Amino acid sequence: MNTRRTVGASGAAVAGLGMILLTVTGCALVNDVAYGRAESSSANPTELAQVRGGELSWLPADATDIQRVASTRSDAESLVFASASGPTGCEDVERRSAPTMVVADAPDVYTFSRVQLCGAWAVVSADGVSYAWTPATEADPEG
Repeated sequence: MNTRRTVGASGAAVAGLGMILLTVTGCALVNDVAYGRAESSSANPTELAQVRGGELSWLPADATDIQRVASTRSDAESLVFASASGPTGCEDVERRSAPTMVVADAPDVYTFSRVQLCGAWAVVSADGVSYAWTPATEADPEG
């Protein structure tokens, strides 16, 4: 007769643990599914390359505290990172785009009239913090 009580208690414990896990992972799941965005953070460019599956040639070697928001529905992606040196190998052009994937605490791109065009990425920097996004209209010669 105690077996029933033990099974019931075990079942309740498993259900409770399941609810805790759902709550903890629920926010990420909501972002991924409902909002079509996946967020991650990396300490340096090497870690970011592992997450993305490839390096960004313009990303400075001294980049730290890299926050990434990527669309789960398109090629849109945004990065915010700290760097004393800023992006490399980029061209200074007039800003014609803004990020579609917003990163919290990023610089306000609308205060910038110019960006660094780094391949398909646009980058703005202020006070050692850079905000990069793709796709960038500036990279389209027809746009």
